[in-house]
Amino acid sequence: MSIFLTGGSGFVGLNLIEQLLARGEEVVSFSLEAPPERAKRTFKSLAGSFTHTGGDVRDAAGVDEALARSGARRVVHAAVITAGTERERRDPAAIIATNVQGTVNVLEAARRRGVDRFIYLSSASVYGDNALAGEVLSEEHTAPLPTSLYAVSKYAAEGIARRCGAIFDMQVVAARLSAVFGRWEHDTGLRDTLSPPYLLTRMAGAGEAAVLADEGRRDWIYGPDAAAGVVALLDAAELRYDLYNVGTGSPWTLRQWCEKLVARRPAFSFRIAKRSDAESALDPGRRAPLSIERISRDTAYRPRFGLDESFDDYLAWLGG
Repeated sequence: MSIFLTGGSGFVGLNLIEQLLARGEEVVSFSLEAPPERAKRTFKSLAGSFTHTGGDVRDAAGVDEALARSGARRVVHAAVITAGTERERRDPAAIIATNVQGTVNVLEAARRRGVDRFIYLSSASVYGDNALAGEVLSEEHTAPLPTSLYAVSKYAAEGIARRCGAIFDMQVVAARLSAVFGRWEHDTGLRDTLSPPYLLTRMAGAGEAAVLADEGRRDWIYGPDAAAGVVALLDAAELRYDLYNVGTGSPWTLRQWCEKLVARRPAFSFRIAKRSDAESALDPGRRAPLSIERISRDTAYRPRFGLDESFDDYLAWLGG
């Protein structure tokens, strides 16, 4: 039986497709753009079956038709506009229409088509101004205080999804992903700020100098680990909650990433910003790591990629 995935051309979606196909699943991806050519070639080499259907989650009828045609009983909703400040100013309506109304459209289609399990991909950005509220951010004890339109819309859609699960008699689970980076990351035009490890790695390849706002400590999560967390939520025989953090539990810093890049790319250099150039520095913001106690207890999820493992795998995947 197939799995229906919205937003499959984004890099989290591509990681998820790759893992599902590797174990022989049938995946139907519904997204504005087809996957990149490299992804298409990779998918063809794997055991499962992949189909891409072009469409927009704002089109309720199109979503319903595609889901009905897929016959899927499991849905992962990943379609989103990850908006920066300029897009917020320019087109807030499109952000809300995609991130909130688009979620409602997929939920209603899932209800009509008898979906058994619906995974909504949320974001740790919903913790917002409470990002440093404790040593770890937990689903139960850390109150979300989202600030950006992206975070506000993710939190709203997360709440809508969880409520619809209750009233639709459908198992709906929200997965709050930590700061994802790595394999398959590319500019889709819907994600205004690419991850710092992505940007720094490309700067290193070009022999450029980087300026960091600070150490950049976070529980950065490598794309394959993020996908593994979602797969674990799809697979679990029983889920006791409708909300799970998906992180690594092991934070590291951008300084450490840069030090490894310097060892591999000697033409690359970096420094921590001085007050005079702080405004132009790469600044991902500060956030405590996510607690993964809940997902580790309820599923088979065990993150595999720390700093060293993700660095080595990512550079090998990029071609050296």
